[in-house]
Amino acid sequence: MFERSRLPTTALALALVCAVAGTVVVGTFAAPAAAGDNIAIFALDPAETDAEVGETIEIDLVVSTHGDYVGDGIDELSATVVYDADVFSVAEVTHGEMLAHGDPDAEVTGSSEVADGEVTISQEREPSGDGAATTEPAATIAFDIAPDAPTANETLEITDASAILVSDYPQGTIERESTVSIDAVETSSGSSASTDAVPGVGAIPVLALGGAGLILYLVRQGRS
Repeated sequence: MFERSRLPTTALALALVCAVAGTVVVGTFAAPAAAGDNIAIFALDPAETDAEVGETIEIDLVVSTHGDYVGDGIDELSATVVYDADVFSVAEVTHGEMLAHGDPDAEVTGSSEVADGEVTISQEREPSGDGAATTEPAATIAFDIAPDAPTANETLEITDASAILVSDYPQGTIERESTVSIDAVETSSGSSASTDAVPGVGAIPVLALGGAGLILYLVRQGRS
């Protein structure tokens, strides 16, 4: 009696264990696909950088996509980078080859539009082919930092990112910003400026010290 009642219980327990294990295995392999497929990540690189007033820095717009569930990549992308126009100005935008990945005959047609405090980058791949599925810089933006910019942590932010698959369906997007730590020297008037002068020593005190030294030298020469 007891032996017969154990067999169904053991079999049921084994079935439950197998079912749970199967669910865990399926979930483990499905998670990367659900999290990564059909998503395009737009990021500014480096994510953190130091700079000085009056300097020109370069920031990469990196796009990462694995394509869709059937392996098709993207053939169009666009993004707007927002910045403080009192601190930054766009000096140049250079388009990269990210969108041409996977086809040596593919070309990237790109454009950029600079407005007050933002630059919009748009690109298309010709021919579309299978599209691009990779992680590479799509463009490089050169920013000039104003010579009177204050010491601060400034944020460069991506908005309105868009990635279009060759099937004409849009991918979901994730946008990642960048922080620029700007170092400026405070002048006596309270404004910021970059200078090579010795901190705390102005031009007039230096001249006064030089004149005093010259007088002392002449006095010693007269005594000798």
